[in-house]
Amino acid sequence: MNKHILKIVFISLCYYLSGSFYFVVADSFDDDQQQREQELQQLKVKIKNLRKELDEVRSLHDKVRQELRHTEINISKRVKNLNRLKRKLRRQNKRLRQLQKQRRELKRDLALQRNLLGQQVRTAYTIGKQEYLKLLLNQENPNAIGRVLTYYEYFNQARSERIDLSNKTLRSLAQIKKRIRQENKTLTQLKKQQLAEKKKLEANYQARAIVIAKLSKEIKTKDSSLQQMLANEKQLERVLNVITESMPEILTEPGEHKAFASLKGKLYWPALGTVRALFGKPRKVAKIKWNGVIIKARRGNNVRAISHGRVAYADWLRGYGLLIIIDHGDGYMSLYGHNEDIRKETGDWVEEGEIIGSVGNTGGQAKTGLYFEIRHNGKPTNPKIWCRKVRRG
Repeated sequence: MNKHILKIVFISLCYYLSGSFYFVVADSFDDDQQQREQELQQLKVKIKNLRKELDEVRSLHDKVRQELRHTEINISKRVKNLNRLKRKLRRQNKRLRQLQKQRRELKRDLALQRNLLGQQVRTAYTIGKQEYLKLLLNQENPNAIGRVLTYYEYFNQARSERIDLSNKTLRSLAQIKKRIRQENKTLTQLKKQQLAEKKKLEANYQARAIVIAKLSKEIKTKDSSLQQMLANEKQLERVLNVITESMPEILTEPGEHKAFASLKGKLYWPALGTVRALFGKPRKVAKIKWNGVIIKARRGNNVRAISHGRVAYADWLRGYGLLIIIDHGDGYMSLYGHNEDIRKETGDWVEEGEIIGSVGNTGGQAKTGLYFEIRHNGKPTNPKIWCRKVRRG
C-alpha cells in the first residue's frame, strides 16, 4: 500500500515538474522575443540618429545632394502610390469583367426562361382549354379540375418568380457596374494626377542632377573625386557597423531555412538585366575598387531578395540612393542600391524571391541599374560566385 502511494506521489511530482518546466521555457521564450523586439527598436533609433548625423549640411555640394535625396524619396512615394493605384485598378477591372460575365449568363438564362415560359403558356392554354372542356363534358370529379388548375398555377408562378429574380439580379448588376465605372473613373483621374506629379518631381530631380554635374566639374583633381567616393563608402561602413553592433543575433530566425553559406552558386540574381562584372576592378579613380556589381536593367524592374532574411536598413544613403540591406544570418548581408522605390521597412522578414523594391537611378546616377553587393562579416565578396540563375519577371 505504501509503495502504491509513493508511486502516485512520484508521478504527480513528475507532472508538476514537467508543467513547471513548460512554463519556464514559455516565459524564457517570451522574454527572448521581447528582448529581440527591444533590440530591433534600438537599432531603428540608432539608424535614425545616424541618418540625422549624415544629413548635416557641410557644404553647397552636400546641400544639393540633400535636395536630391528629398526629391528621390518623394519620387519613391509617388511610385508606391502609382503601383497601389494600378493594383486597385486591376482588381476593379477584374471584378467588372466577372460581373459582366455573370450579366451575360443571366441574360441568356432570362431569354431561355422567357422562351420556355412562352411555350409553357401556349401549351398550358391549349391543353388547359381542352382539359377543362373535357372535364366539363365528362362531368368528372371537380377535385380533378382543381388539381390541374392548381398545378398550372404553381408552374406559372415558379416561372414568374424565376424571371423576377433574374430581373432583380440584372438590376443589381447594373447598379454595381455603374458604381465600378465611377470608381474606375476616379482611379484613372488619380492615376493621371500622380503621373503628372511624378513627372514634375522627375523634372526637379533632373534639374538637381544637372547642378550636381556642374558642381562635380569643379572637382578637378583625382584626389577630390577619390575623397568623395571614400566618403560614400565610409558612410556605408558606418551603417553596417551600427547594424552589426546593435543586434548581432536578432536578425537570424530559427527554422527550416538553409544556411546562407550553403547557397553559394545556387542563388538567383536580384533583378532581370545585364550583370556588369565589376567586382574587384578599379573604379574611375585609382586606389579604390568595386565592392559589388551593377545590373543594367529597365526602370521599374522588380528587385527581389536573394534569400531569406531580415531587412536591416531601408533608406536613402549618399552614393547609393535608396538602399536596402538584408541580414541573412551568420554574418552574411546583401545590399541593393539605386532603387526607384523600396517596399520594405527595417525589421521586416523577407523570403527568397520576394519583391523588395524596383530598379531606378537614385543617388544621382545617370543611368538606371541596380547596385548589388554581398558581404560576409563586413567584407565584400564576389556576387558572381553566389548568383548564377536568372529569374524572369
